[in-house]
Amino acid sequence: MNNQPKAYTGKELLFFFLIAFGIPYLMGIPLGICQRNGWGTDAFPNAQMFYPAAGAMVALLVTRRGKPGLTRRFYGLFLVLTLVMVGCCIGAVAAPAMDWTTVCNAVIVIGCIPAWIFLMTEKKQTRQSSGLCWHGGFKALLYVLLFILLRTVSVFLSVLPSGQMGEYLAYWATPAPWILLVVLIPNFFLSFTAFFGEEYGWRYYLQPRLQQKFGPRLGVLVLGVAWGLWHLPLNLFYYSPETSLQSLVSQLIVCVTLGVFFAWAYLKTDNIWVPVLLHYFNNNLIVVYNGSAQISNQVIAWSDVLIALVLYVVLYMPVFASKVFTRSQEPEIQS
Repeated sequence: MNNQPKAYTGKELLFFFLIAFGIPYLMGIPLGICQRNGWGTDAFPNAQMFYPAAGAMVALLVTRRGKPGLTRRFYGLFLVLTLVMVGCCIGAVAAPAMDWTTVCNAVIVIGCIPAWIFLMTEKKQTRQSSGLCWHGGFKALLYVLLFILLRTVSVFLSVLPSGQMGEYLAYWATPAPWILLVVLIPNFFLSFTAFFGEEYGWRYYLQPRLQQKFGPRLGVLVLGVAWGLWHLPLNLFYYSPETSLQSLVSQLIVCVTLGVFFAWAYLKTDNIWVPVLLHYFNNNLIVVYNGSAQISNQVIAWSDVLIALVLYVVLYMPVFASKVFTRSQEPEIQS
């Protein structure tokens, strides 16, 4: 991608991995303690979404010290928000009676306000250099609409084996899912930092480096596996403690296949906000489809894993044949 120089260093990657992977695995200890004692754990997945971008920002700030071209105010704010989120996770163990989930949500909402201000008042050249500009105009949104369509198809197909399609269609005949769908649009602007936190780390920072190391296609697959394993503490102690192996396998399937689709959309648009939106809708459409956002303490059967494998491969992997996954189209790297 044209906003990124070609070189990167091992020192830079070390900073990234220590933060992006080291903190969530370290936070797995208090998460496990909270889960074992029946204390609130919802703060942990919210906080974990911040770590990849924080790792990328620290890596770039350290290795590009004194050089122009980074949105330092936005970076600084985001790193402060990340530290506060870490503090909320520690607080979940130190003061379990407190509602740390509400605190985390408040931090995200309040933090989004100055984050947008810093982004909108930054020079375009600086935003461009940091990979934060919107590219592609309205056409870029077509990738988001395509994903929403595919995500909706996958949900309806997954309902078929249960024999509850009639009840599910009756749910969609009520105003509830449509109201929830409309609410998602303004809600993005008050919660974008969490989804930006993952995609700026995975797609903007790590993807081009892995593609340079392993090649345009294998690099994306390696990223998908790494992204899946990054969720391991949550698979063990949050998503599905009783069926953690099934949760991990399912996580790998989702992250590899969605990782391919997100990478494709990013390469096609040169626009980090497109995968941010894809990630946002992937997570939040659950509320629309199910009427709730309960994703913890699930019991996952191997049959569920198999259904996910078939659906996600069929719906999201075909884009892997795209010509954007060629060496000549690889994004360049920011040093």
